Amino acid sequence: MRDEIPMHPEAVIPQANPALLRKTRVRIRIRTRVFCMRALLVVLCTVGFFLTVFPEGRAFTRSALLLPDLLSVSQSGPSSWSNEPVAHSQLTAHSLDGTINLDVYAPTTAVPLVARVRSGILVVAGVGDNRQDPQLVNLLESLAHTGLVVMSMTTPALSAYTLSINDVDSTVQAFKILGHLPGMDGKRIGIISISGGVGLTCLAAADPRIRAAVSYVVAFGGYFNVKSLLHTFGRRAQDIDGKTVRFQPIAVPIQVLANTTGQYLASDERTAITNAFLVGGQPLTSDEIAHLSPGAQAIYTLLAGTAPGDADTNMAKLPASMQAQFDELSPSQVIGQIQAPVFLMHDVNDPSLPVSETRQFAAALARLHHPYRYVEFHIFDHVSVHSNLDGAQLLGDGSRLFLLLNSILSFNS
Repeated sequence: MRDEIPMHPEAVIPQANPALLRKTRVRIRIRTRVFCMRALLVVLCTVGFFLTVFPEGRAFTRSALLLPDLLSVSQSGPSSWSNEPVAHSQLTAHSLDGTINLDVYAPTTAVPLVARVRSGILVVAGVGDNRQDPQLVNLLESLAHTGLVVMSMTTPALSAYTLSINDVDSTVQAFKILGHLPGMDGKRIGIISISGGVGLTCLAAADPRIRAAVSYVVAFGGYFNVKSLLHTFGRRAQDIDGKTVRFQPIAVPIQVLANTTGQYLASDERTAITNAFLVGGQPLTSDEIAHLSPGAQAIYTLLAGTAPGDADTNMAKLPASMQAQFDELSPSQVIGQIQAPVFLMHDVNDPSLPVSETRQFAAALARLHHPYRYVEFHIFDHVSVHSNLDGAQLLGDGSRLFLLLNSILSFNS
């Protein structure tokens, strides 16, 4: 039988005061809210301190601001909302190849105390005069809005759609000028190279005059070896994952190779070949081809892609001076002399320069145990962002691009 606790018949359970209970509940809610607000403030201050003071945080912030701009090709995106107004100025300098035109995009505010000095990026944007190209301007302005000093360079040879070994000196001179601009101290300067600018950038990064000062090299949609590039053009095919895949280059890179190789042909042959490969130019007739020297016939056939099965034979017929020039312009020849980490980017379906070139670049870096990172994309038309990308493409390639940007910009922070 369960024991029962006897209660005094006169015992009364005290009733709580409703007003007192309400006041107690209010005080508890207020204290809880104050605690949560203080905790949130501590978290926000900690995050803000990390994002502005620590190099990793500044790189993360810059990457987050840049990514929407780069994917949307918008010049009024998040990076322009920052407190870093930007001024655009133009400079000229002289090198072995003549006058260098330099466009500088720099913040106009004082150098932040936490950074002490500005860091910078030299952009070598490939062939042609790209100074008014919307996507290039967007890239330069967006980088500058995040607090970086950004410089792009154009030379007479690049404007004429020609690769010149003398432009290695142009790249070196531009790098040195960037390091001496106001707010800079010659440190934490990287080079971003695009398309045909990749070779010049790699050769400059290996140059003893600036080799130790280059923080990193970005090679986007470029080439590794001119001979293998020309061979791919001649075959109209590239080797991907052990398979031969058709590759049909667009007109511009063919024109660049025609202009570049034409320097080592007789004057009349040079004129005939370069005119034939101008955008909209007329192919040579069979009779005109027959009157060319064996070397000129070989380069014409390789560029025209009219004898894919004879690519090896035609490569062997090229003049020795032209073959030597190919080596001079190839990053493959100086890869062991580059000290900076290398970041490689290429779209798998690039219609201008084959992705196999950058895969060779990555494989060579891996063999040398050189610090590098390689990312392939599906959202670029060579080096321009496709329009109307779907959500899956933006999420997949966008996340890869963000992580790559974060790794690159950590060297500028």
